Amino acid sequence: MKAPTTALLAEGAFGDEGASKTAYGILRYVPESVLAVIDSEHAGRDAFQVSGLGRGIPVVRDLAAAIALGAKRLVIGVAPAGGALPEKWRRDIVRALKKGMEVVSGLHTMLGEDEEFQAAAEEGGGRIVDLRRVPEDLDIAICRAQEVSAAVVLTVGTDCNTGKMTTALELAGEGTRRGIETRFCATGQTGIAIAGWGIAVDHAISDFTAGAAERLVLEAGKDKNVKLIVVEGQGALAQPMYSGVTLSLMHGSLPDALILCHRATQRKMDHVELPMPPLAEHVKMYEQAMRLVKPAKVKAIALNTRGLDEDSARRASETAQRETGLPAGDPIRFGAGFLLDAILEDSLKKVPLYSGPPR
Repeated sequence: MKAPTTALLAEGAFGDEGASKTAYGILRYVPESVLAVIDSEHAGRDAFQVSGLGRGIPVVRDLAAAIALGAKRLVIGVAPAGGALPEKWRRDIVRALKKGMEVVSGLHTMLGEDEEFQAAAEEGGGRIVDLRRVPEDLDIAICRAQEVSAAVVLTVGTDCNTGKMTTALELAGEGTRRGIETRFCATGQTGIAIAGWGIAVDHAISDFTAGAAERLVLEAGKDKNVKLIVVEGQGALAQPMYSGVTLSLMHGSLPDALILCHRATQRKMDHVELPMPPLAEHVKMYEQAMRLVKPAKVKAIALNTRGLDEDSARRASETAQRETGLPAGDPIRFGAGFLLDAILEDSLKKVPLYSGPPR
């Protein structure tokens, strides 16, 4: 195993999983790559003490401390609102590039287009990786994802930050553990940082967002040995801020099954303060939205039960199952076996495209 070389920049936010989404994702799925977490508020502690992840990984005060430990790569682990670069991070990024480090960013701000960062990279031999940079040759989607022989599963949500990426990764991991050749398609910056490939669909021009999803599925399905493709969802149909990207992913990836992700304690939609519709309404809405293109069904409910004790999490799972008639549970607490079992009920069968109204 290679020695860890990554420092995660999570200054002022490491105790908040929502704010440090990228840092938490990397610590959960590729902790072996992480040398240190940068956050002055928790410096001197173990990452596990703060986040419940990354046991044995130190939290350090600043970039200098991370470099002293041997860091060669700086990953921005925080996802600020709007994806803009906070000015307070600029000095650290410049310093890292001048030290010859690779700087990895999932921000909407393209660091590679910044003249100061370009000059710093040129001076020190550093490298900039913008995870949200999309291919320049994206095309529109024309239902080509249906051509793959593998079954396609898309995670969808009742809102943003419901655990769609985590659920997709847990489902893909469960498939692999059971000997099913599985591919995970990353559609956001954190998923790309973990998987090492993908397209950040929220940075694509709207006409080509579905095309980006289509391209990912086609790429994952090139290997005919692949039987299951799991696509990371984004946004939610009921969330006015991000509903467009959700529908694009649905129509671009043409899933054969959907997994609905929900925060068990949530009562209102984020940001807009609308009441959270019942789970059964979300199931109906997603199936209706798919019906005239490809009549895929929601097969299970993946709950995010963070903040609940185990008994409360089990009760929430039982309530969700009772309300929807679908298998429900938290794939982190209880494993993703129930999700894969729900998918395997149809033996990874392809769902045909819409063929017109019944005659």
